[in-house]
Amino acid sequence: METEEKIMQLHRDIASKRGLHATYCPSEVAKAFAPEEWRDYMEIVREVADSLVKKDELVVMQKGDIIEANATEAKGAIRLRLKK
Repeated sequence: METEEKIMQLHRDIASKRGLHATYCPSEVAKAFAPEEWRDYMEIVREVADSLVKKDELVVMQKGDIIEANATEAKGAIRLRLKK
């Protein structure tokens, strides 16, 4: 399985465990994928999140609100959640 596919599966696994009412930080995916080098994977984790947003699987949130920006475009801390 390629890196992007593994990261996509981690997003789906974490999101489904949290359900529709709980969010998660993209760094949780990076840490699950590469615990020691997780910071090196943050860009690809956000890129994969963007693809899941485009597939209507996830939403990007800031301060408790869904935002229109993609994970790679958002400024500041973001959270991700399953799309209802």
